[in-house]
Amino acid sequence: MSQKESIPVIEVENISKSYTITHQQKASYGSIKDTLASIIERPFLRRNQEVSAEMKKEQFWALKDVSFTVNKGEVFGIVGSNGSGKSTMLKILSRIVEPTSGRIVMRGRVASLLEVGTGFHPELTGRENIFFNGSMLGMSRQEIGRKFDEIVAFSEIEKFLDTPVKFYSSGMYVRLAFAVAAHLEPDILIIDEVLAVGDARFQKKCMNKITSVAKQGKTILFVSHSMTAVETLCDRAMLLDKGHVKYIGETEFAADKYMNRELPPVAETHFEENPKKEAQFLEIRVENNQGQKVEAFDIGETWALYLKYKISEPCENTIIGIEILTHDGQPVYMTADSDFSRNLPTQAAGLYEARIAFDALHLVPGVFYIRAAIQSPGKVVHDVRENIQLRIRKDAKDVRSKYFAGKYMGFSADKIKWEITKTEL
Repeated sequence: MSQKESIPVIEVENISKSYTITHQQKASYGSIKDTLASIIERPFLRRNQEVSAEMKKEQFWALKDVSFTVNKGEVFGIVGSNGSGKSTMLKILSRIVEPTSGRIVMRGRVASLLEVGTGFHPELTGRENIFFNGSMLGMSRQEIGRKFDEIVAFSEIEKFLDTPVKFYSSGMYVRLAFAVAAHLEPDILIIDEVLAVGDARFQKKCMNKITSVAKQGKTILFVSHSMTAVETLCDRAMLLDKGHVKYIGETEFAADKYMNRELPPVAETHFEENPKKEAQFLEIRVENNQGQKVEAFDIGETWALYLKYKISEPCENTIIGIEILTHDGQPVYMTADSDFSRNLPTQAAGLYEARIAFDALHLVPGVFYIRAAIQSPGKVVHDVRENIQLRIRKDAKDVRSKYFAGKYMGFSADKIKWEITKTEL
């Protein structure tokens, strides 16, 4: 059993958090003229009593019975739409707010980066805030002193180190806050969407630092709306929806559910024949080298796409095209039956079967979608969008260690082999 599997450092059991919110019972949004007239007509009515009578109190559950465990050295992602309870969960774990019910066990020193400026005193300089924030994390002055130069170098704000942080931009706040939180060696590092404030170069720098911190056996809770960042960094992820846990498990599936996809992946789809269409797909499926339908493959394993389509009447300059997309719709590869010819083919009437072998395409682990299209210049005859899902699994032996900085790198651009056979209608 690995270290990540054997030593839980965060245990959350049935955590709930409720707030009392108020609503106005009737829509009395009159003009200033109407309000003044009402006061003149009823001068002795206490306005606060009137307002109080119009307000209705309601109990709102930001979190309801949330339970999960995070192990030592694990990067655990929390995803969900705005209002799902992510920030509330992190504030509870950071001891900023108390839960209404439930139990939390945190084993180790916690550093939180939740909002721009959290843990900083605006009147103190950047230098003073490094020691101030570090002492709040339980660090001694000597410990902070040993890391001081690294923190300043990483934050890149040496020029403004002796300026009160109230004059810092939001980007400067984030640079210094992240540098302090990441370099003062907490056992648990909690990071909210705040990194989105920084520029692209600094975000990349932070991502590399998070990876480095995780490799040192530290535990990280990471919240972001960027599914690319979550999938790159996180070992597992939890999806929250309106305060409830919707899914805990593989990062790719959590991201996929967040993007409102249907799971498990669909590896095969059929289409009813439409006599009015001049060309159409009848069947599409993902298969292995033996021609068997398969829903998921290990990284590096070869796979193929089978297409069955019908051309009802001759189609000039027609292309059969395939596009592979990420879960958020970003194209990563495209191929067509015209790849090996300068002239666009004229498709004769008939029933076609095509097998596209993706032996040379090295996809990173994740969930991908297949788009297939029959098109001619200026017209798309049949367009199948995201009916087929392809899942590439992480290697059980953690093949990430073979890649630079613990990350999978890029995609192949090799041409893909097409095999097409035709039968008469």
